[in-house]
Amino acid sequence: MARTILVPLDGSSFGERALPLAARLACNTDAVLHLVRVHVPHVQPPISLEGPVSDPQQDALRWDAERTYLTRIRRGLAVVSVASARIAVLDGPVAEGLADYAAVNQVDLIVMSTHGRSGLGRAWMGSVGDALLRRSPAPVLLVRPADDRETAAAEGPPRILVPLDGSPLADEILEHALVLGRSLGARYSLLLVVNPLALMGDLPTVLPPGMFLGAAASHVAEARAYLAERARPLKDLGLEVETKVVESEAIADAILTESARQGCAFVAMATHGRSGLSRFVLGSVAAQVVHGAATPVLLYRPTARRRHRTEQARSAAVTCA
Repeated sequence: MARTILVPLDGSSFGERALPLAARLACNTDAVLHLVRVHVPHVQPPISLEGPVSDPQQDALRWDAERTYLTRIRRGLAVVSVASARIAVLDGPVAEGLADYAAVNQVDLIVMSTHGRSGLGRAWMGSVGDALLRRSPAPVLLVRPADDRETAAAEGPPRILVPLDGSPLADEILEHALVLGRSLGARYSLLLVVNPLALMGDLPTVLPPGMFLGAAASHVAEARAYLAERARPLKDLGLEVETKVVESEAIADAILTESARQGCAFVAMATHGRSGLSRFVLGSVAAQVVHGAATPVLLYRPTARRRHRTEQARSAAVTCA
């Protein structure tokens, strides 16, 4: 289960819309919430060609205001029985600071709003959010401004849709989907979207229609067998799991349609996975799903944790030298 949950905040009301879901998850698992804001230094307008200069006094006042803001948020969470909440104001570049904080504090999950008027929210699928996802050792759960209300209103155990693509990298999302699902008593639906156009690239240029249909059917059967294999360990744990294969050229649209049809409360997926059954690859579909989903989306970049560990090892080696 998620024992440590990080909630990046930017001071906006939209950014705070991730708090109800984060608090719900924390209450269900007695997790520690980390409320974090990245400090924005105060600089004076340039008075010469040398450019803007820092104002230490105003910067200190801004730092105090940012910490006061987090303290107020923490007091509000105490009302909803969050067992423990910590606050931190960070220095440095936003994405790097958050990723480092997540690693040092062994964060299991990052919960954040997908948009807002400033800071992280506004830049989610831009430079800051993309950089955080590439660096973060933990998965990121993105919440739209209305997602908390929709999720809370759902009846019965929530269902998590897990799109897979046949690759070992994409399969790594299953571990994190289980962590999220255990805190909610969730059911699971494993989905694989087969792209017929990608399949044609694997076949001879001239092929009778009957042979093409036969080849397509064979690949669908292969996909179903793959999903059944991935579902077996989950069922062995006593979890409710369904599997489905869909044929579509528009992979993101197929995922969003299936999520709505099944009434899923969450979508959980890896951001890429370019090995294995290449004709099933999701590629950059995750970004399209984030923009189009009406529910929270859990994203995990399989190589991010390895990359972060490599950077830490290099930094330690330089320090020792």
